[in-house]
Amino acid sequence: MGNGYDTAKNNPTFKKIEVSSLMFSEYRCMEEKSIFTAWSHLNYFIYILEGKKKWRTLEHSYMAHANEVLFVKKGANIIHKFFDSDFCAMVIFIPDDYIKDFISQKPDIGSSLKNKIPSDSVIPLKLDRTLNTYFTSMVEYFFNQEKPSKYLMEIKFQELLVNILSLSSNPKIGSYFKELAQDVKPSIKNIMEANFIYNLSLDEFARLTHRSLSTFNRDFYNAYETSPGKWLTKKRLLHAKTLLEHTQQKIYEVAFDCGFESPAHFTRVFKTEHGVTPLKFQKAQLSV
Repeated sequence: MGNGYDTAKNNPTFKKIEVSSLMFSEYRCMEEKSIFTAWSHLNYFIYILEGKKKWRTLEHSYMAHANEVLFVKKGANIIHKFFDSDFCAMVIFIPDDYIKDFISQKPDIGSSLKNKIPSDSVIPLKLDRTLNTYFTSMVEYFFNQEKPSKYLMEIKFQELLVNILSLSSNPKIGSYFKELAQDVKPSIKNIMEANFIYNLSLDEFARLTHRSLSTFNRDFYNAYETSPGKWLTKKRLLHAKTLLEHTQQKIYEVAFDCGFESPAHFTRVFKTEHGVTPLKFQKAQLSV
């Protein structure tokens, strides 16, 4: 599973500007599959320049077209690629610590943000004229032959944050930023509950929670009183059982949508747990 930040940073053909702990990057989708899983240990804004893509989370799907913007929380998503046009975007990767520092330096903004507004791992931004103008100007800065100063790029990014957080049209992202600013470390429970359906390794989960693997394992046990591997298998099986009971998805689709390594692995684990193969279980539900 590809890490979007690592892909952008290490691809020499992508235009990039790194300033402070931010990274502004061009992104062109080179994935050949129509459906794939991608993740990032950093949050990011993605402004679509050309084409379209669909981000799928545990609960919802979000289609984004040219001139639209999504804010994607750190974590994984299932991505649907469309081959009727090329896909190109500008991505701004932003770590939690940058958000915390920004909120602490702008107490007037931080105090105006609402608490605990539930939000999905993908938040579409509602663009007014100000934000439309902002992203248009950023594209011109970013793709000019002469690169702008890093100081200017950081000032422009902070302008984006002020615009978004000062407007009442995007309360979910403001609430998420406030939650980040108040947390000492990313919540293991929040991250695991949002990302258990994706086939991330334990090292990748640890990176996602900003912990070493040993610290992640320790903190995970303190939170759940079991090991990450056992918890993930149980959660994925419960989700798979729900899909088999209520949808007519193919077995390989259920295996992919629940984070199992392969359909064969899913079938083996499911049969061990339930004494019957997923296919037989699904057929029995349909005959009821």
